[in-house]
Amino acid sequence: MTGAEFIARVLSTGSFLGFGIGDSPEAADSVLPLSYADDFTGRRNSRTLRRDYGLFEVTYGGDPDWVCQAISLEVHRLLHLPDLREEVHERLGVRFEPFTSWTDVQREYERIPGSGALEVIEGSPGYRILRKRSVGASVHVLDDPGAVRGEFPGHGDVWSLEIIPARFM
Repeated sequence: MTGAEFIARVLSTGSFLGFGIGDSPEAADSVLPLSYADDFTGRRNSRTLRRDYGLFEVTYGGDPDWVCQAISLEVHRLLHLPDLREEVHERLGVRFEPFTSWTDVQREYERIPGSGALEVIEGSPGYRILRKRSVGASVHVLDDPGAVRGEFPGHGDVWSLEIIPARFM
């Protein structure tokens, strides 16, 4: 599967590889066989765990019975991490290029039966944010005609994708 197909599926469903909001770290481990770093913050009864897989960041709350509260897909990181792109391809079967064009993601999204229209969010300088409120997913696309692909993604490229509980959208 291509990175554009993967992002389109995540945007359509609000989950990836069967993992989503409300799931445990163990559920993530079963679908994300990638290396990660844990970052614990807060104090007793209000701690959070942020698990960084390089491409994915998953935030958990509810210590000691951790549950997923948010997921980020940090597409912009892939430009400078070819080893991560290769690891994601080998372990998850998803082939990301250094850049992912929103046009490619949109084309794949529109092929998904019942995917529905995306809502455009105004007021974020330099980005166009599109969301699917019903599943809690939003995608950030660079919206700066002066941004040219090179050291960073360019105009029209996907920067990141976020998943949060739909009730907070």
